[in-house]
Amino acid sequence: MTIPLSMRARNLYYCIVRHFPLRLLWCDLDLSTVPRGTFFAHPYGVTLQVSTKWGRGCVIRQNVTVGYRWRFDGSEPGAVIGDEVRLEAGCTVLGPVHIGDRAIIGAGAVVLQDVPPGCVAVGNPARTVTIGDSPNLEVHP
Repeated sequence: MTIPLSMRARNLYYCIVRHFPLRLLWCDLDLSTVPRGTFFAHPYGVTLQVSTKWGRGCVIRQNVTVGYRWRFDGSEPGAVIGDEVRLEAGCTVLGPVHIGDRAIIGAGAVVLQDVPPGCVAVGNPARTVTIGDSPNLEVHP
């Protein structure tokens, strides 16, 4: 997935120039752990565990939490997020789960188990659904 330059510029503005104000918007994230090409659609209320392994070209919407499930002392491994994954508004990913490439985590979903590539996870607790026969889900930031 290629993100247009105008979107990348806007993302750079929010993530770099407005980094301090993000703290005022209840965001808890260390941008040094998030790879280039990650797009924060609405960077409000985002909490990202530092030990999470991120793929390229992910889209993160508002009020997303990627965090610990059982231990809060940093000894629990982080989640592994694949390439071009979409984390929709208000979703929660907890524990050392693996989210496959081009998966979509639906709004408000609570992910406690692995999500295969190209699937959509919905609900609380999240269950996976496959969209048709196409492995090429269209991703819109």
